[in-house]
Amino acid sequence: MRLTTRILFVCAAALALAPAAAFAKPDVVLHLSGATVQKTASGEKVTPLDPNVKLKTGEVVLWTITAANKGSDPALHLTPSDKIPAGMAYIAGSATAVGGTAQFSTDEGKTWSSKPMATVQTPTGPVTKPADPSSYTNIRWIADKPLAPKGSVRFAYEVRVK
Repeated sequence: MRLTTRILFVCAAALALAPAAAFAKPDVVLHLSGATVQKTASGEKVTPLDPNVKLKTGEVVLWTITAANKGSDPALHLTPSDKIPAGMAYIAGSATAVGGTAQFSTDEGKTWSSKPMATVQTPTGPVTKPADPSSYTNIRWIADKPLAPKGSVRFAYEVRVK
């Protein structure tokens, strides 16, 4: 799989950054970065992605979204989201955020849950169970509080190349 570009999807950006009053002026800038993560004897080696290098099956990629409020007023209801890239599978438990909660979608962002469920057919009939994290199509974070003026916050998750 050749990595040439990654598009950051920000669901309902207008709502996510809606000011509390007409005069409020948050100015949120989102930045997406990716890096490969390799286990080493001394811990982990994190290397920024090179768009000219083809990723290999089994490699782990760390995606980080940084939200910075360059404005003079708080940004309310910050909800950044990202589409899990094609050819990659979310790694269970890897979503992180300081001051936010991760939610996942298995249907391209139509529905969201912190623990998506899936219905599977068994010989005795349908059974609902937790969805396999590799079936997640999208991820989003719901910030616990407004993003302060001149403040920033990071959201991250890992995927494995299929």
